[in-house]
Amino acid sequence: MLYVGSWVRLSALALISFSLISCQGRVDLEAGLPAASSYNVSTTSDYPGVVMVLSPDGGICTGSIVSHKAVLTAAHCTLSNGNYRVRGGFGSQKSTNVRVNFGPGEVNDPNDISILVFPDNTFDQSNVIRISDSVRTGDSATLVGYGCDNLSTETGAGIKRVGTNQVARLSAYVYFYTPVTNSNYRGIVGPSNRAGSCPGDSGGPALKQANGNYEIVAVTHAGGIVNNTIISQYVDVANRSDNRNFIARVNQQHNLGIAGF
Repeated sequence: MLYVGSWVRLSALALISFSLISCQGRVDLEAGLPAASSYNVSTTSDYPGVVMVLSPDGGICTGSIVSHKAVLTAAHCTLSNGNYRVRGGFGSQKSTNVRVNFGPGEVNDPNDISILVFPDNTFDQSNVIRISDSVRTGDSATLVGYGCDNLSTETGAGIKRVGTNQVARLSAYVYFYTPVTNSNYRGIVGPSNRAGSCPGDSGGPALKQANGNYEIVAVTHAGGIVNNTIISQYVDVANRSDNRNFIARVNQQHNLGIAGF
């Protein structure tokens, strides 16, 4: 199953397999990771810096407020011309016509990130989430998004959900592994401590705690299923210099005030 471009209406992609991962055969993708919790991912009203992103053509994705006038999301979420809206506990806000995509928003695009620009002081500083400069295998992460709650039906999108996991692997992407069983084929998806992404979570953050605050280490890109494991593939914005240089460049060009850039 592949769900890059995971607007909730794009279910036609749902049965394509990850060629990148499927060639590994029947390796133990769960080795070294914690046993799944008996509790599933939960709905939440916390994480005010994580917002629903609504495209001009009606698609749903997720994004993160990274300055008083900028939201970080996935490039495949911002391919349409026009104004985008974001929704959160503060209500709804409309972007300017400025959106800057790094990658083309395609499968196997490790630069699948985008920045939406809003009028000055659209967002309260207390809702801004800093972008981290480090992520490692084994790091604990909190996954937040507005995606579906069932991978088989792709239904239930539009409600903020949260779960946790550990970084299973780092390569061109940040990977999270979620076990599949009849009772937890849901989410974001999965057990509360082994969460994964679902269509509609695209562009949403993987967060780690640093000095008592959450920081963004990666952005939801795509996913697939190998054997009995859901693979969630995130764009690395902490370690990859190309992605960080893009953010720094857009930050300077549009005077966004993104912390650390």
